[in-house]
Amino acid sequence: MKWETRALSAADTRLPDGYETAPWGAYAPGVLQRALIGIARGSFLHRGRMRYLMTMLIRRLGTPLDVTFQGLRYRIEGRNNLMDYGLLLHPDYNGEEIRFLRGACAEGGVAVDIGANIGLYSLPLARAVGQGGRVISIDANAAVLQRLKVNARLSGLDNITAVACAVGDSIGQVDLEIANSDLAIVSVTPSAQGSIPLRPLRDILSDAGITRVDALKIDIEGFEDAALVPFLETAPDAMLPRRISIERGGPGRTDYQGCAAAFARKGYRLVGRTRLNSFYERS
Repeated sequence: MKWETRALSAADTRLPDGYETAPWGAYAPGVLQRALIGIARGSFLHRGRMRYLMTMLIRRLGTPLDVTFQGLRYRIEGRNNLMDYGLLLHPDYNGEEIRFLRGACAEGGVAVDIGANIGLYSLPLARAVGQGGRVISIDANAAVLQRLKVNARLSGLDNITAVACAVGDSIGQVDLEIANSDLAIVSVTPSAQGSIPLRPLRDILSDAGITRVDALKIDIEGFEDAALVPFLETAPDAMLPRRISIERGGPGRTDYQGCAAAFARKGYRLVGRTRLNSFYERS
């Protein structure tokens, strides 16, 4: 799909007054908003036109909104971010993916979320690994990473390390653009004058003091091969995740060829798929 993009602006990273400091419930949905949310969550029409219609109606009644999802707290704006819409309206948004990754996590474990957005995966994984564990949440988009930090604080989670950078196969800088239709969909272009750092995953984890990984989720709009293959080929066994959820890409939503080949070389097996993601596990 071809996205119309634009440069990330200062306005995109500016949070509404009180967004970071207001106590939980300050933006509780009103009666009519709660009714619309209930109708959407009770319907099988969670995507497409239904989602756009319901979110348009809810947003016109006022935002931000404080909503609970999977027992965790999210403060959302619904401002051209489809993940906001999913959290707001879908009772089990990406639930199969989250449960799969959570199955590799125990108290004291480590999870990595590449393309973390506002924390759909990071927050439940942080709860799964407990205070003795850690989640490394990586995103090149400062606009969404700010919101992830707010959501983690509201949910009482202090075991998430947010890393603002792009992930690739080299060290450098990139320019970042966002899709007009979705704040979280980004396009990165290598540039010596770029404002966003580009780093290999192995370096990011080493700097964070990570020596093992239990679960990894990756969804970075087509850069999966560049980010993940060098890591899989060079990381010691202890750092190879037990479970990986990876967005499917390419014609017919096939798996990324480079990643699939690296998974096979490293002893991963494909254990399941959803509409958008593939699940790999290593014994």
